[in-house]
Amino acid sequence: MRKRALSCLLAVSVLAPTLAGCHDSGTQKAAISNEAIGYDPEEAVKDFEFGELNDVEKNYTIEMAYFNCDHMVASIIGEESGIYEALGLDVNVTKSGETLKGLTSGQIDVGYSGIEGVIRSANQGAPLFMAAANHLGGSEYLVVSNEITDPSQLEGKTLAIDAECNTNPQWLNWSAEYGFSDQPSDYNIVNMGSQDAMVALKAGQIDGFST
Repeated sequence: MRKRALSCLLAVSVLAPTLAGCHDSGTQKAAISNEAIGYDPEEAVKDFEFGELNDVEKNYTIEMAYFNCDHMVASIIGEESGIYEALGLDVNVTKSGETLKGLTSGQIDVGYSGIEGVIRSANQGAPLFMAAANHLGGSEYLVVSNEITDPSQLEGKTLAIDAECNTNPQWLNWSAEYGFSDQPSDYNIVNMGSQDAMVALKAGQIDGFST
């Protein structure tokens, strides 16, 4: 199997031997065994005909990163269930809040990231390749003050949203559907987390936020 076959799994980037702070996640054992649930990883991957690994590929450790989000449990399941091993892949799975930085520097080979961060990094020249979407759906909300009764009233307001909202797919969808501007210059944008934004909204310091 060639390195590009990894694109069938997640997003890939340039290669490098190690990631500072990586741990051997193989020492963490699953609470439920494959035998207990009758799961056979060899059977599960039998239809994936990637071809034979060469010696370099067999001896290469793939550094995979995820951050603390339940959308990303597939990385852990792949490891704990034996799927990677059944595919002949040596994968070291690491929880990291710096996945994009690691992908950009080459310290991480494959990892999960929100689409907005990937778009921004790619636009800035980062050597990233988005191979696949991890999941469909999810929930994101635009919370506004009671004084805003029509979407057109959002423009010019103080909002806690992405400073580069015009690269945010959800914001672009909202603006197209409800008819307000998708340009950050049309808003007074402040940076704060959802909990702080809720307090600020109640206090009348901002007019809305996305969460």
